Amino acid sequence: MILRAQAGDIEAFMVLASRYQQPVFRLAYRLTGNREDALDVAQETMLKAFEAIKNFKLKSSFHTWVHRIAFNLTLNFLKKNRSRKIHQESLDRFRNEEEKLENFSSPEQSSISEELRFNLEKAIQELPFAYRSAFSLVVFQGMSHSEAGKVLGCSGSTVSWRMHEARKMLKEKLKPFLNSNKEVRDEMRKI
Repeated sequence: MILRAQAGDIEAFMVLASRYQQPVFRLAYRLTGNREDALDVAQETMLKAFEAIKNFKLKSSFHTWVHRIAFNLTLNFLKKNRSRKIHQESLDRFRNEEEKLENFSSPEQSSISEELRFNLEKAIQELPFAYRSAFSLVVFQGMSHSEAGKVLGCSGSTVSWRMHEARKMLKEKLKPFLNSNKEVRDEMRKI
């Protein structure tokens, strides 16, 4: 597909774009915290990838290459819009895109699940950008530390360190919530 797209086959590029549109959107969304901004970044990413596909040297995977474009465009977007407050959206923003927390049967347990999701999402959004970026690529995009490092322009060991620090920060931010709720503590151990 990549070789056909590089040769100018628009249909081949559209197949590639359809495969990567959602993962790119999810990355942009995790970094911007805003659905509309993420859609704009995802569209711009596909446009830039289409324009640059002829220069893609096949030294990395297409997956890594397109995520690097998305990351850079998101970073540029955030720099341009630094003064604008990033929107917090409802926690059900990913209901159709990510797995729901399951295994809760009672309304009380369901409420705990929603509260856990809310607090976890909030804590992730409050991570410093470098840590949130690494965390999003590894946890939500399923990349290895090495792959995430290629996207972020750093080593895999740097990503490992950022993941370690991000987990520590998340644990600290969620500590009051976890200490006050035994059911949630038990549930977090499963995650």
